[in-house]
Amino acid sequence: MTKVIPLARARVAPTVHALALNPDPAAHQAAIENALSMALYFMRQPGNTKADLWAATARTNRALTLMKQASTEVRG
Repeated sequence: MTKVIPLARARVAPTVHALALNPDPAAHQAAIENALSMALYFMRQPGNTKADLWAATARTNRALTLMKQASTEVRG
């Protein structure tokens, strides 16, 4: 039998569902700021393409979703 050595994986940003399970305000704020920062990054690309606009829109929608989750946690 061979031994399996687990390899370290790169950490990715938490998903919307992971943040919903762990309502840490600092994690929510970091994810919102990251999504908005990425949206600005795509909008500032020289020669904006349709793909850049699509990516910026997707990141903005992610930020809006995260803000909606954060506001429901504050109210709840």
